[in-house]
Amino acid sequence: MMLPLVTSCSAPDTTSPEPVAVTDSACVLFSPIYTHADDAKVMDIRTVRAINTHNQMWDLLCGQPAKS
Repeated sequence: MMLPLVTSCSAPDTTSPEPVAVTDSACVLFSPIYTHADDAKVMDIRTVRAINTHNQMWDLLCGQPAKS
């Protein structure tokens, strides 16, 4: 008696799946890194490159140019 109950509940067309809503909030949560005045002159070159890489990736993924 238990087998027919389990089989009927597992049939794919007995329930309709809920639609899945995916919200990408990365462009809202993260933004370009801004530097001011002589920041680039006093920062280590690796830091400058990391900031530039971050900003370029943000431009690529979010479709908006970073403000300098």
